[in-house]
Amino acid sequence: MSNLEYRDLPEPSNSMHSAFTREMIDSLPRIETPPPKEASLEAYVKQEVEKAIREMRLLYQSQLDEALKEVSVLERRLKKKATPPPERVERSRTALEKPENFSGDKKKYRAFRESLLLHFKDDAAYFNDDRKKISFVLSFMKEGEAAAFRTDWLENRVDAQQLGFNIMRTYGSWPYFADKMEERFKDSFEKETAKNEILTLKQGNETTQAFFERFEEKKRWAGYTNQMNEEFLISLLRRNMNKPLVDRVIYGGHIPKDYQEWKKELIRMDYIWRER
Repeated sequence: MSNLEYRDLPEPSNSMHSAFTREMIDSLPRIETPPPKEASLEAYVKQEVEKAIREMRLLYQSQLDEALKEVSVLERRLKKKATPPPERVERSRTALEKPENFSGDKKKYRAFRESLLLHFKDDAAYFNDDRKKISFVLSFMKEGEAAAFRTDWLENRVDAQQLGFNIMRTYGSWPYFADKMEERFKDSFEKETAKNEILTLKQGNETTQAFFERFEEKKRWAGYTNQMNEEFLISLLRRNMNKPLVDRVIYGGHIPKDYQEWKKELIRMDYIWRER
């Protein structure tokens, strides 16, 4: 056998030694062969990415929960502060007669407007809404110049709404409506007319109470007041009321001192005379 052939043969060993060696090897823990470095890096990167995604989701969920909590708190606060819707107010019954339909006659405008104001004062809760005041007034403008005013008002209001204008200070405002109504119907000679009419206003067959209703209406329109024009007003009463009635007051033992006393005494004497 050559030297080369001898070198390739394993060294001989006895059987006991070989068996012991195998037992020792088998008893050792099995070690997995580590993956190549490239595969290990890829797995690590994937793991870290998934971890970052989980953390980001947890952060977003936490922020979302906090935001929803704040929204819930704000909603509860707003519900507490929110103004409840206005209660629907119906018209109360009134002893006042309805205003007469207004045709636009300037000589009748003052009486029409005063009648409206009486209704507004009598049912203040209902007429607290300017729109209800305006609708109430327009309902009595059914003919003549007043009907034309009503049509113009309604058409202009619709046009303003369609153009997107805020009409609360114009077509939803009583002061604005009242100014437009005054411009259209107020008699510029009303004061002078009232001053002339009160000079010749006679009582005739009507009661003293009825006379004073007409007299004081003219007095207001003429701009007279008890304080500034008292002597003049008393002289008109003594001249224009029925002479027998005025004489009863004068010769009754007590001559009234001022306008209000004259009014009270004239009404009292007239009532006594009519009840006989």
